[in-house]
Amino acid sequence: VAGPQFERHRLPAFPGRSRSRGAADIETRCQLHRKIFGEFSSSSFGDFQSVFNQPQEYIMDLTFNQAAKGVNKEFTVNITDTCERCDGKGNEPGTKVQHCHYCGGSGMETINTGPFVMRSTCRRCGGRGSIITSPCVVCRGAGQAKQKKKVVIPVPAGVEDGQTVRMPVGKREIFITFRVQKSPVFRRDGADIHSDLFISIAQAILGGTARTQGLYETINVTIPPGTQSDQKIRMSGKGIPRINSYGYGDHYIHIKIRVPKRLTSRQQSLILSYAEDETDVEGTVNGVTNTSTGKRSTGN
Repeated sequence: VAGPQFERHRLPAFPGRSRSRGAADIETRCQLHRKIFGEFSSSSFGDFQSVFNQPQEYIMDLTFNQAAKGVNKEFTVNITDTCERCDGKGNEPGTKVQHCHYCGGSGMETINTGPFVMRSTCRRCGGRGSIITSPCVVCRGAGQAKQKKKVVIPVPAGVEDGQTVRMPVGKREIFITFRVQKSPVFRRDGADIHSDLFISIAQAILGGTARTQGLYETINVTIPPGTQSDQKIRMSGKGIPRINSYGYGDHYIHIKIRVPKRLTSRQQSLILSYAEDETDVEGTVNGVTNTSTGKRSTGN
């Protein structure tokens, strides 16, 4: 995550002995200080501990289908959370803590400074109200420990490559960025998907049916007679769920006509007969001596 973008300021020089201008300059510096460090903390001095306790970031790899359909995926994270051995109490299980006599168990101590009475966190017990004589061997009395946790991430259907989600784990939060693999079959455009369907010359000319892989099931596609190469057939609602709205995208099937590289002798004769009757030939056709337009072939 990119850090905050600070704007450069030119600080005014302190004036001579003008009290009013000096006060104004000090206020300017205070405002600058609050503007910069206020992004890190609500206190004027800056709580830098909160900077280091920012949520951890993880990368999760997903297949194309997992991202499109959604999946509950198990994931292992390393976080600092409540110590499982002592349950966050800080003392070794089976041992007792001593009552802090310095603060009377309140966690606060009273300090007399002449006419004023101040209360602050107890310096002996650190505000706990008790003294740990046998610290937990795992967290050493801190109540927090680094630990591995297996969590199940509910990946929503329709997530895209690079999207990030925030998820609570224990008492902490983590950021998970999805990295989606390319599909060998589908191409994605938002909630729409695209794929190719190869058909024969006969199917393209005469029409027919073909089967192709869909995102959720095998799709039976009707090929209309006279289908052209790169023509698109739209399958409404067969795409990816729209993650920020209702409904599904569409599946666009791009027709590709497969031209055979070898023909049987019968196929060769039939295609030559067809070529002789063609009326929209520009140029020549190998093996055809005379077409219906009167054009002759120069090849064999």
